[in-house]
Amino acid sequence: MAGIAKIVDELTPIVTGLFNKAKVKVGEGLFQASNTEAGIPLAKSVAVNAVNNMPGFYGGPFARAKAVMVGGAKTAHNMVMEQLNPVTRKTREQFGISRTTQNVSKKAVKTLESPKVQEIEARKKEILKLNKNITRATNQGDEVKVAELTRQRDAIVTPTPAEKEIARETGKEVQGQLSYQFMQNKLQGTPSKILDEKFMEENYLGVLPLNKENFSDMQYIKYWEMERLSNPDDLMSTFFDRIQNAWGDSLNVDRAQMFVKKTFASRASANIVNEINSNAKVEARVRKALLKTNQQFDSPESMMEYLNKEMKNPPKFDIKDGALWFGESFKSSAKELGGVNLQTAVLPDTTAIQIVSDVQDLFNLRMPAGEDGLSVTIPLIKNYRNPKNKSLHEQKVFTKAQKVLSEQRSGLFDEFNVMESMRTGEAPAMPAGMGGMSANQTALVKEIAQLKPDSLSLEEWVAYLSKLGITGGVGYGMLSGSEK
Repeated sequence: MAGIAKIVDELTPIVTGLFNKAKVKVGEGLFQASNTEAGIPLAKSVAVNAVNNMPGFYGGPFARAKAVMVGGAKTAHNMVMEQLNPVTRKTREQFGISRTTQNVSKKAVKTLESPKVQEIEARKKEILKLNKNITRATNQGDEVKVAELTRQRDAIVTPTPAEKEIARETGKEVQGQLSYQFMQNKLQGTPSKILDEKFMEENYLGVLPLNKENFSDMQYIKYWEMERLSNPDDLMSTFFDRIQNAWGDSLNVDRAQMFVKKTFASRASANIVNEINSNAKVEARVRKALLKTNQQFDSPESMMEYLNKEMKNPPKFDIKDGALWFGESFKSSAKELGGVNLQTAVLPDTTAIQIVSDVQDLFNLRMPAGEDGLSVTIPLIKNYRNPKNKSLHEQKVFTKAQKVLSEQRSGLFDEFNVMESMRTGEAPAMPAGMGGMSANQTALVKEIAQLKPDSLSLEEWVAYLSKLGITGGVGYGMLSGSEK
C-alpha cells in the first residue's frame, strides 16, 4: 500500500485547495500546489474533472457553501479515482475525456433512454402533434375533426412541469459538462480529437487567442448587421476594454483564449437572446424606460439625461463612440455559462449592440495549470422601438448555411452509427435528438459514454505499477495475469 499512500500524499495539497476557504486568497493552497512539478498534472486533473453542474451555487451563503463542498467532494473523488485507475487515466490521455465527463455522459444516456423519460417524451410529442392538427382543422373549419382531435388530446395525461424538466435538465447538464471539458482541454493544451472534430463546430464559431484584433474580427461574422453602423471598429474596441475591466483580475488578457460561442446551438445549449431577455434585469429596465416615451434622441447625452430622470436607481452610464454604454452581470440558466457579464451600447435611435462574456473558472477561482479562458458571443443587434429584423434575408441564408454544415458533420458519426447498429441489430442511422440536444450532440454523448481506450501496453503497466511502488516479481506476476 506504500505506492497508493505516495499518490495520496501527492494529491492531498491539491484536494485541500478545493476546500480552502479560510484564507483571504480563496483556494491559495490549490495554486501553490499547482506550481510544483508534481502539482501541475494533478491540478490539470482537478480542472478537467471538476463537476460543472452545482445546484445552489448561485443561491445564498449557505446554499453556495454547500454547493462548493458537494461539488468539490465529487471533483476530488473523480480526480483521485482517475489517478488510481490506469484505464481511466488512459481514457483522458487518449481521448481528452475525464472520468467526470464520461460519467456525466453515461448518466445522461441512461436517463434519457429510460422507459420513464421515453414515455414522458412520447406524451409531449403526441400532444404537440395533436395541437398542430387541431389548429389546422380549425383553420379549415372542420368542427367534427376538431372535436375528435381535442378528445384524443384531452385523453392524454399532460406531463407535469417536473416531468418535462427531467429531459431538459439532463441535456443541459451534459452539454455544459462537454463545453467545460472542451474549454479546459484547450486552455491546458490537452489534445482531444473527438471534441475538436465532433463538438467544437456544433457549439462554437471559433477558438482564438484573446486579443483586441481577434475580438474585433467578430464583427465580420454577421457583417450585414455591423456594416450598418458608422463606427464598428470603435465599438468593438470599447466592448473589449469594458469586458476586460468588468472581469478585472479574473482574466489575464495577455495569456488567454477566446471561445466565440454560437448564440443558439440547440435547446440544451445556451439561447443567448433568451438569456438576456429573461435574466438581464438592468437591460430590461432601460428598455422599458425607452419604450415609455416617444421622445426622439439626437445624442447619447440626451438619452442619458432622460434615463437618469425616468429610472429609479439608474445604472452607471458612460458615453463613448456616439453610444450610451452600461453593463451588468447575471446568472445564466445555461449550464455551460453560469454567471455572465453583459455589455450594452445604445445608439440615439435606440439600436442596441450587446455582447455576453463569461470567464472560465473553478468554483469562482481562476483555473490552475493553464491559460485563462473567455467565452464571448458575437455582437447581438436589436432596436428597442423597432424590433423588426432588417436583415431577415441574410439571417435566413446564414441559418440555412449553419444547418447544411451541421448535416455534413453528421457524417463524422458514420463509423459510430455502424457499430451501434451491430449492437442493436437496427440499420445504421443518426440517433434522434434527446433532451433538447441536436442529433449530432446526442450522437457525441452516446459515443463518449461508450469510449474505451486501447489496451495498456507493457510499458504503461510498468510505469503505473512503479508509481504504486510495485516492482520486481510481484509486478511481473500482476502483468502476466493481466495479459491472460
